[in-house]
Amino acid sequence: MTWLCSLLVALAFVASAEAVQSGQDASRVQEDVRTLIRALYNGDVDTVVRYTHPTVIAMQGGTSAARKVVQDVVVKLKDGGMRVDSLTFPKPPEFLEGGGRRFAVVPTLSIISANGQQIESLNFQLGILDPGATDWTFVEGSRVTKQNVQVLFPGFPATYEFPPFYRKRL
Repeated sequence: MTWLCSLLVALAFVASAEAVQSGQDASRVQEDVRTLIRALYNGDVDTVVRYTHPTVIAMQGGTSAARKVVQDVVVKLKDGGMRVDSLTFPKPPEFLEGGGRRFAVVPTLSIISANGQQIESLNFQLGILDPGATDWTFVEGSRVTKQNVQVLFPGFPATYEFPPFYRKRL
């Protein structure tokens, strides 16, 4: 009977430790997403590139080409007078594993102002923690589909249903 009590205490400890770790991971990816989005709208190209997954950087032709793409986006945002009025996380991140990687689907709800109008954007960022890495990198969610996620990240859970996204004027 003593061994059963010890086993139950050990299992409770492991479950508690996993819940704390999961909460820490959720907070971390949400803060990373906040930093990434803030950097984009503030014109911090280096931070945006640092948080962009290396596969996306490679697809754009390398770091120099990716910096140019981000810089062009920043110019368009500034020319359009776009700014983030609010950024919230409507649901907790979902964590998945596949192909040797860890993934986080981080839902976002943003209110964006542009030229006197507001747009509500429900979206998500796909976070990726590659094997051996300590820092998460991201891919903007509206560009991820069931088909291309397998090309980008072979082994991503094939049955996963990505969350819906939309943009609408307020």
